[in-house]
Amino acid sequence: MISNKKRAGVSDEVVFLIPKIIFLTAVLFAVVLLVKIFIVTATDVRETESTILLNRLIYAKDGLSYFDSQLNRVYPGIIDLNRFEELSKNNPNILDTQSISYGAQNQIIAAKIILRREGKDNIISYYNKDKFDKWEPRALATVTGGSGSVKLSYYQKYILVYKDGKLSPGILKISIVS
Repeated sequence: MISNKKRAGVSDEVVFLIPKIIFLTAVLFAVVLLVKIFIVTATDVRETESTILLNRLIYAKDGLSYFDSQLNRVYPGIIDLNRFEELSKNNPNILDTQSISYGAQNQIIAAKIILRREGKDNIISYYNKDKFDKWEPRALATVTGGSGSVKLSYYQKYILVYKDGKLSPGILKISIVS
């Protein structure tokens, strides 16, 4: 008879433990859900990479800006037209190796740079031209199915163009695909 009372006592304890277990499970589930919601597992840095490339192109010594070798000074906001024309006519990937290098197989970023001047033809130069031509169509929202895994950023900078000691106004239109 004692053994029956022990069994009944144990089953009563188990019955009273069931709501505690359900409540504990609900609390643990809520904690796990909150942790998954508030912890960022992926960070999109494409916009930052685009801004860094833009600043390197405009402000770096080996970029597009006019560099006075006698003073060893870069003039930000002033584009050296001779250098820009040289970059546009020669190797379309020359900027990849001269100023900003992401390696031989640059799978990160590409850019198209258009220099516009009043009354003159536009001059186009590229950074990583091969990848730009490949990625740009995937970045357009008009593509069937929407844009792809790349992001297209547009920038417009008002600059001065330096040629033969003279300055003239111009606009740099830069499309960066990352």
